[in-house]
Formats: sequence, C-alpha cells, structure tokens
Amino acid sequence: MEEQVRKNAIDRYLKGELPKTIYRELNRSKDWFFKWLKRFRSGSPDWYKDHSRAPLRRPKSISANDRQRIIAIREHLASQRFAQTGVSAIKWELTKSGYGFPSDSTINRVLKREGLIKKNGLHPQGSCVSVLYRSPGSQQHSPSGLCRSALHQRRWPVLFTQHHGPVQPPGLP
Repeated sequence: MEEQVRKNAIDRYLKGELPKTIYRELNRSKDWFFKWLKRFRSGSPDWYKDHSRAPLRRPKSISANDRQRIIAIREHLASQRFAQTGVSAIKWELTKSGYGFPSDSTINRVLKREGLIKKNGLHPQGSCVSVLYRSPGSQQHSPSGLCRSALHQRRWPVLFTQHHGPVQPPGLP
C-alpha cells in the first residue's frame, strides 16, 4: 500500500505536477516527498522499498564467547557454598582467569537476559524501617553529646520490632 503511494507520487511528478500539490493531496510532508524523489533518482530498481533501520554495527555488544564465559562463571559461583554471585565477583573471576571484562551494566544485561538474577525473597526492599528514624521529641544536636544515646535508645525498639518482636538494647535495664 505505502509502496504504491510512493510510486504514484513520483509518477505524478514525472508527468509535470508540482511537488507541493502532490505531497499536500497525499497528506505527506515535504521531506517525505523529496526523500522518495532522491531515492528514485539514485537509479536503484527497488527505490520505493523501505530500508532497514537496524544499526549496521553494535559497538557495545559482546561476543558469544564472552557471553558464555560470564554465564559459566555465574553458574560456577552459584554452585559454591556461600559464594558471592554478583557483578564484582564475576569480574574478579574474569580477572583471575586472565580475561578482560566488560562493564557492570553489560554483565548485568547478560545475566538478566539469561534469567540469572534473582530477587531477595527473605528481605524484600521496602519492608524495613529506615535507620534514619527519629522520634518527634528527640533533639538534633547537643553540646554534651547525650542526645545521641537518647536517640539510639528511642530508635532501637523501632529497628528490631518489625521482624523479630520487641528487643531490649544491650546495656539497658
């Protein structure tokens, strides 16, 4: 359909019709018309067809060997007990092996595409109370330094009641 519109526009132009009337009647832009006129004048037999918009090269992509190396290291680390499996651990293993390593975001992208990133199910983010909690009555600054311990005494029960029940801070009666 669109290819036929392009051919029709150029045929009308070759018959002597003005470009402005052609692209206005077709509800197209001036740039659209002259783009297809330029392609027609190039002499290509398939001037009216769309060209791919995909990039000709991908400078940030990594090779299949590097991708497999990252996956193999991640799986090796995951099989070991108490091993770290994040980006820094993978980069460390790559360095020990003598290979260069890609950026953190590239390693994360490979792990994500392979489904190797798992969320922490034990302590999901958003369920913990902020450490910066301050009760409304506490002072911000004190020359004697006593407000710090008072602030911690008020903060302690808030930090540890959500997951574990009430707990007394050490050293308090």
